[in-house]
Amino acid sequence: MEKIAIIDDDDEILELLSQYLTNNGFEVYPYSDAESFLNQDSSQFSSLVLDIGLPGIDGLELCRILRQDSTIPIIMLTAASDDLDRILGLELGADDYVSKPFNPRELLARIKALLRRTKVDNDSNCHININHVAREASVDGVVIGLTGAEFDLLCVLKKNIGIVQSRDQIGESFRGRRTLPDDRSIDTTVSRLRHKLSSHFEGEIIQSVRGKGYVLLSK
Repeated sequence: MEKIAIIDDDDEILELLSQYLTNNGFEVYPYSDAESFLNQDSSQFSSLVLDIGLPGIDGLELCRILRQDSTIPIIMLTAASDDLDRILGLELGADDYVSKPFNPRELLARIKALLRRTKVDNDSNCHININHVAREASVDGVVIGLTGAEFDLLCVLKKNIGIVQSRDQIGESFRGRRTLPDDRSIDTTVSRLRHKLSSHFEGEIIQSVRGKGYVLLSK
């Protein structure tokens, strides 16, 4: 049974999500603050649902702390109007977000999708390691010199390894908006990133899918 940790200082949300996710086959561990969670071994959990607005150590700071040595999948709960917090959360290494107020069914769907992506990532032989805090990527211990845009693109593709990402999906993930029809910056960044990875892998590790987008392959 997958173990899910939830951190939220709203008792009603904790109770609602704990009951809902338990009824849907998960083992749920609720926490009302970040400090309590930090006393636990995060590696025992399959994913973390993390509210940004926590007392004491807030969700953004906890995400930063965890990403120093943990790859636990993180879904952040954000206020609907807090675009900046959402973007900061993704930049600090969160894997997805849900805006409050939310439908528990949407959160459940996002958790399941994230766990599927994580399983594909763990089962693959793609030896790309990403350090979100240092904003560095390496292949088998060799650091790859990436620009900020190339690093952000690699993060998006690796989170969705084996799943085709459209240009709009990529743009929304690290820009917060869709790309304009005549904006070729993503295609250019993909080309540069593909070239930098080519010396570390046999064949193309990033594949173009005509009419659909790009996909990072497991090798």
